[in-house]
Amino acid sequence: METKKHILIVDDVTTNLKVAGDVLKDKYQLSMAKSGAQALEFLKKAKPDLILLDVRMPGMDGYETLEHIKSNVETSNIPVVFLTVDDKRESEIKGLKMGAMDFILKPFEPDIMLSRIEKILQIEDLRKNLSNSAKKDPLTNIWNRKYLEDDMERYFINKNRGVFIIFDVDNFKKANDTYGHVFGDNLLCKFARILENKVGPKDIAARLGGDEFAVFLKGDYTDEEINTYCEMILIEVHRDMKDEQEASYNPTVSIGISVAPEDGTDMLTLYNRADKALYFVKQNGKDFYHYYKQREEYLNSTIDNFNSEQDMNRLENIIKEKDLDNGALRVEYEGFKNIVHFVQRTISRSNQNVWIILLTLTHTGPEKLATEELEVAMNEVERAIVVSLRKGDVTTLYSSFQYVTLLMDASEEDAREIAKRIITTWQDVSNDRHMSLTYNLKNIEAELK
Repeated sequence: METKKHILIVDDVTTNLKVAGDVLKDKYQLSMAKSGAQALEFLKKAKPDLILLDVRMPGMDGYETLEHIKSNVETSNIPVVFLTVDDKRESEIKGLKMGAMDFILKPFEPDIMLSRIEKILQIEDLRKNLSNSAKKDPLTNIWNRKYLEDDMERYFINKNRGVFIIFDVDNFKKANDTYGHVFGDNLLCKFARILENKVGPKDIAARLGGDEFAVFLKGDYTDEEINTYCEMILIEVHRDMKDEQEASYNPTVSIGISVAPEDGTDMLTLYNRADKALYFVKQNGKDFYHYYKQREEYLNSTIDNFNSEQDMNRLENIIKEKDLDNGALRVEYEGFKNIVHFVQRTISRSNQNVWIILLTLTHTGPEKLATEELEVAMNEVERAIVVSLRKGDVTTLYSSFQYVTLLMDASEEDAREIAKRIITTWQDVSNDRHMSLTYNLKNIEAELK
């Protein structure tokens, strides 16, 4: 059954309210107010589809009431029709310039009144549909990034609490390339339905672009509640995104979380911090969730409490660990796995010496290193590595404060020279006297044969 449109009638004369109500009551849900002030109070609690507003009222007249309605972002889009006994053109022009949709003269002609109201509501429905279309993602039909940004901006005006969650469909490009774009599009639509069904009426699920989605939960949530929510999403992804025709595809998503106001009070800040938490998940096995605050705690603890010899031993164990399914090496980091596969293919065809360099950033300052400072320092390390390596060498991020580099067909002397060159290059651009870059070196040619 179709829900009746809701009309608010504002008039200080009880007889006028009754006459208008008798004309409209069979087709519409009606509410009444006897003054502009009473109407504005009503609008704080409910948002009708149309307002019929008397022009001449004591105290706050219709023009002043309309000015208040249009100045409030929550009510500015509600169509307003003036009710008046004044048929002067100047009054009509004034009202239209202020934003009124139409004028209806008193005494009311029922057929004319019904016809005008019906046309205005039809126009408003069309406007809403067009507006929503511009705010919806055309593939998945959930909200797009622009709508999410605008809604969050309005929400944070009152310094409210909330949870911003980023979702990234793991290995989407590979699935798209392997099974086709139709498969990939269906995958994104399935995930959109999962998110859409798991948000409340005030919350938002949106597609940010590509295989990246977001949910904004409005309100104050405990970590336990957020964990439960994320785990519920992961379970549904494993269950509902599985494709019967492509049984080899195992769907997973990675999740990054930031919380307002602790991590920020605008979308850009919350997005950037949730994205850093998401990156942590991507680098540590995927198919899970992580908070920005957890990542920051991890960075501070790991750079102050590390053992590079143990890290080198752990790295050797990762390299030695075999994947029982296909004989390939199984490692913790996706990027490093690709490097190891490359090394395996190369040394299987020649007697090359392969050296591994573990570069570790250390900090000895009196205060803990800020997350942003560590990120800047690691970017400097990355640039130093890139300009120092030879063509054919490979590097990848190993942890939040370490890089690992493989040197193909190199002597120990060459390897040490390259490691020292990286450190010297980094020292030339680093301004933090409490920061230092060290290296560990290991020949892994024998283990990889």
